[in-house]
Amino acid sequence: MDKLIHDALDLMRWRVREAAHYQYPTWQLVVTLLLLGMIAAAGADSVGGDIAGKLLFFTVFGAMETLLMAQFMQWWLRLAKAPVETPLFSLLLVAGLVQVLTPLTSWLPTDVAEVATIAIAFYGVTVMLHALVAVSGASRMRVLGGILLFSPLAAMLMVFAFSTGSNLGLIELPSETQVSNSQPAQAAPGGEHDSLY
Repeated sequence: MDKLIHDALDLMRWRVREAAHYQYPTWQLVVTLLLLGMIAAAGADSVGGDIAGKLLFFTVFGAMETLLMAQFMQWWLRLAKAPVETPLFSLLLVAGLVQVLTPLTSWLPTDVAEVATIAIAFYGVTVMLHALVAVSGASRMRVLGGILLFSPLAAMLMVFAFSTGSNLGLIELPSETQVSNSQPAQAAPGGEHDSLY
């Protein structure tokens, strides 16, 4: 794990090597996914469920999101005539380790913690942006355009994943989310709709 940890620290300091450098044994990638899944599960206070179910859900969700983004960005960079032949999954996963800073915000006052969380998220995007620019040679605007275009796909994946996770019993969504996703109430005789109140 030493190489992976050093690479993560280097990426946080804007030090990027060629894409082929970011290849690791499968078990190290699994450990990294589990770590990020633990952080995501711990920070999802509004999502219920037992610990094992939440950890499994957020670990699988993180893997799916990273894999989808890696595939999308390789297609986007190829379209921008700056192809990267080496798979980007490992690079994006290691760049995502910026999230390990998030639990530190729990030591701060609530208002400050919210600002710090946003700052960490923005910093994570800049780390990923810089890494993709460095390994591809594409312009920052082209890479940023790809990241922005991926956002709707990420949102659709999130909706699908949370819905599936809830149906499988891995997580419990907040009650207001379940109500909004439920079917409209059937019309009562006389054309009136049943009221929730």
